[in-house]
Amino acid sequence: MWDVSCILFDMEIKGILHCHSTYSYDAKLSLTELKELFVKQGISFVCMTEHTNVMKVEEAEAFVAECGRLSDENFLFIPGFEVPYHRAHVLMIGARNFCGNFARTDAELAMWAESAQFVVLAHPVRNKFLVEDELLEHIDALEVWNQQYEGKRVPRPTSLSLFKTLREKKLELVATGGVDFHRGEHLGAPVTTLSVTSLTESEIIEKLRAGAYTMSSDHALVYGTLPDADTLIKKFRFESALSVAVIVAGKTVNKTLKSLGLSLPPFFKNIIRRRI
Repeated sequence: MWDVSCILFDMEIKGILHCHSTYSYDAKLSLTELKELFVKQGISFVCMTEHTNVMKVEEAEAFVAECGRLSDENFLFIPGFEVPYHRAHVLMIGARNFCGNFARTDAELAMWAESAQFVVLAHPVRNKFLVEDELLEHIDALEVWNQQYEGKRVPRPTSLSLFKTLREKKLELVATGGVDFHRGEHLGAPVTTLSVTSLTESEIIEKLRAGAYTMSSDHALVYGTLPDADTLIKKFRFESALSVAVIVAGKTVNKTLKSLGLSLPPFFKNIIRRRI
């Protein structure tokens, strides 16, 4: 007779990568509010990435502790930090030790990377798609789709091309999609989906490091190892260009109005954020 108690079944779960709470200087929702919001959306895990720029050690410790208190058998907060390194921002997912506000040197970046379980170069457009070998050595993944820079619909072809180039140097590199969540209107894609036997940080991190997941929206499905990168680069070229153009135009208008002491009506900004 079979001992069914020993049989483990995979379950498909959805998660969010790259998320900020009020522990970051520019985010609007607390960890408690985030959990309530995400649970309603069927999200089982969130990889947090709090800004370190002005964070204090005591705040970092409180953040990590609260992630643990709010996690349970149905929902998991994985703590982490977003660390500035030269012109780049690096996500230290699974890090619990605070190693400083910035990584100004390769040694400081290495210290941060050693404290993390999954290291991701965020929104490469911010550092003009330039990835030095010193940085590549420390990262496990490239964020090819960031909602705040690419929108909710599809990843950016330039980031996909960069991934292809970097993977020739580092075969184990994987691609991620980040919501870069700061406020409620950012709810949406890309959502990361993977299969686990239990909702544990160790198993989720293992799947992330292996690229065993998909990132998706209503318009795109992308695998973590990007086996079809060339096809996706062609497929998403027009739609990505349109989304990026709208985002850039919106930021330009908002910056111009701000210089004049004006601002877009909140309801109008919310409509754009929810749709784009």
